[in-house]
Amino acid sequence: MKKIVIIMLLMTFSLSTFARRNPDAWKQETTLKKQFSAFKANLNVWQGFMSFKEPQIDQLFSAVNDTISNLESKISTDAKTIQELNSSISSLNNKLADTQSKLDESLTREDSFSTLGISVSKGVFATIMYSIAFLLLILVGVLFYLFKQSHVITKEAKEKFSDLDAEFEEYKKSNLERVTKLNRALHDCRLKSGTL
Repeated sequence: MKKIVIIMLLMTFSLSTFARRNPDAWKQETTLKKQFSAFKANLNVWQGFMSFKEPQIDQLFSAVNDTISNLESKISTDAKTIQELNSSISSLNNKLADTQSKLDESLTREDSFSTLGISVSKGVFATIMYSIAFLLLILVGVLFYLFKQSHVITKEAKEKFSDLDAEFEEYKKSNLERVTKLNRALHDCRLKSGTL
């Protein structure tokens, strides 16, 4: 009797679990994985074997097929979108390269100018001009120093010349007086001797 009660209890429990199972519960799920889990959970199990009806398999296959078709369609659409985006990116990269080359050319043109038929950048031109100005300042300084030196030498030479000129004038005067005295003495001697 105990065995019968236990069997009855197990049958009741088994019927209550069977009654609770909903074979269409998987249709309410949104993802394929959840649908399969719900489908498997609601199958009839008898002595370790799962049993289901053929329409259930057909419906599950149809759902799986629809999901795969949707995914393939999405993949195809996404591939087209990716191809369009890659094309757009390529076009934008080409435009960017053109714009960059134009910008570089413009910056080069702005940073340089042509002098005597030679294209010179402003930085190099400024360096050359400052170098020339510095060299000219050094040259002016050297020339000024040479001028001062020559002016000092000229001044000394003029002073020496004026001293020599004064000395020469003194010498001329003294020589003229001496010659005059000698001539006078000679003249006096001739007058005395009467040769005149």
